[in-house]
Amino acid sequence: MNISGHIWHIPLEPGAFARARDLTATALGTWGWPTERIEVAVLLVSELVTNAHRHAGTDAWLHLEPLPDGARIAVRDESPAQPAQREPGIKTATGGFGLHLLDHLAAGWGVDSHEDGKRIWAHILKAPSPR
Repeated sequence: MNISGHIWHIPLEPGAFARARDLTATALGTWGWPTERIEVAVLLVSELVTNAHRHAGTDAWLHLEPLPDGARIAVRDESPAQPAQREPGIKTATGGFGLHLLDHLAAGWGVDSHEDGKRIWAHILKAPSPR
């Protein structure tokens, strides 16, 4: 299997989300992405890593792969439990926003199940798609 881009281990520890955001922003900046699209990617990375740590309770592995029209962001964890869409806790700030953000900000997303966990991926366009 040919793996391009970057793969980072994001341990379940303090500072993990900031590290994942910084790694993503730096890589996409190096690839010449516009700031507003980097911000979208960083938001989705933060959500995916947060969900891996919070719901799977395991370390996460962040994969950032360049594509001709953007990038694929994938976060792998060690839990076989599939993500479940929840009603966002707007008044209580209790979460539930992750999959809704993927629906609205990613060109596509999905889940690949593995023997030892799952990988949630999102296709992010370098230029915003017309809506």
